[in-house]
Amino acid sequence: MEAVRASVMWDGPKSDIVTLFVEPTPEPWQADPDDEFEIVLLRVLDENEEETDEIAGIEIIDFLEFNRWDDLPKVSFLWQLPGWEPLPADELLKRVQHDFKVEAALLARHAG
Repeated sequence: MEAVRASVMWDGPKSDIVTLFVEPTPEPWQADPDDEFEIVLLRVLDENEEETDEIAGIEIIDFLEFNRWDDLPKVSFLWQLPGWEPLPADELLKRVQHDFKVEAALLARHAG
């Protein structure tokens, strides 16, 4: 299975939104939220500004509490963060979630 370079952006524990991007991120793209608005697909737009099946990224709301791993979109590639092995989105994001939970706990301890 092909691997694509990826990056992850997290806005911190207060608003708790994480975005996993394909790198370089295809432009233009548009957000396509799921029915429960917890998972937002970032879909590439064609020349007529219509959504395509190509994924530019995945955004997850309330990431630290997220557990709908089976609802993530199935794609034909693996995601690879710098220094990591290529992984399916769910495995990669579970690792990222663990790291961010540790970071959030440290921030809370220092804030208190």
